[in-house]
Amino acid sequence: MAQTASSVSSFLPYIGFLIKDVGSRLTIMGHFLKTSRLMYPVMRHQNVRAYRGMLPLTQDAGFIAPSAFVCGNVVLGHDTTVFYHSVIRNYHTNIATIIGDHSVIMDRVTLMGQIRIGNGTYVGIGASLDCCDIHDNVYIGPGAVIALGAVIESNAIIAAGAVIPKDTRVNAGELWAGNPAVKVADVTAAQANEIHHIIHDNVAVGHSHQKAIHDHIEHNAELSVEWLREMTKLIEEQQKQVSIKLPAEIPLEARQFLQPRVYMRNPDMHLRVSYPVNRIAPWMPKIADATANA
Repeated sequence: MAQTASSVSSFLPYIGFLIKDVGSRLTIMGHFLKTSRLMYPVMRHQNVRAYRGMLPLTQDAGFIAPSAFVCGNVVLGHDTTVFYHSVIRNYHTNIATIIGDHSVIMDRVTLMGQIRIGNGTYVGIGASLDCCDIHDNVYIGPGAVIALGAVIESNAIIAAGAVIPKDTRVNAGELWAGNPAVKVADVTAAQANEIHHIIHDNVAVGHSHQKAIHDHIEHNAELSVEWLREMTKLIEEQQKQVSIKLPAEIPLEARQFLQPRVYMRNPDMHLRVSYPVNRIAPWMPKIADATANA
């Protein structure tokens, strides 16, 4: 019987699958050999993450909070302090996000895109910056918004809640406020001196937090079982000292409002309730029980 063109011998498909499998595995091996990978420790709550092989340079940073997030092409200067729940991310490969020396990024700050922050700059709580240029010794107040393309020159102050519009330039030594922000005054010498002290104090706070976290992680092996028992005993003694003793002349009906019952019964288990208000059926009258717990 003549063999048609569509029919193939039984062993040829297996050879084809074998060749395809070897080829795919060689492709994966070649990709891993060609790609340079940066090894960094993996943690559940990791505050520094690599993006497409770009690992942030944070070796000289003074403090990065455990709950902060630094990702991508980011460079942190000497003694830079990034406090809690702040996000600094830059997914661009050409231009890095650079934060200068002795700068402070406070809590819940968002830095997205290609941003340059100079030396000795303070970014207040909840501020948001998007692809802007911040020069040296600048104070950005809490909740301020710096839009795309804005330039803040040296020794300027952005008031709390101010919104700098797109492509706006704030000249050196000016104080801007409002939404949209406008110039309201010039920065005085006293204000500049106060900003310097604020930055210095927050950098010191960051160093103390860094030391406390390091001690908590590195020296936890020294805490033995005896230490745990002593601390538990001390906590129990402190709880006994702060316990409130109710006088006997207080009526039984009023004691439920002074000292809560920690062993409350579940209201859906029986007819009586353990709360002053019937939370299952508020329209029904309260049913009192023998302990006056209506």
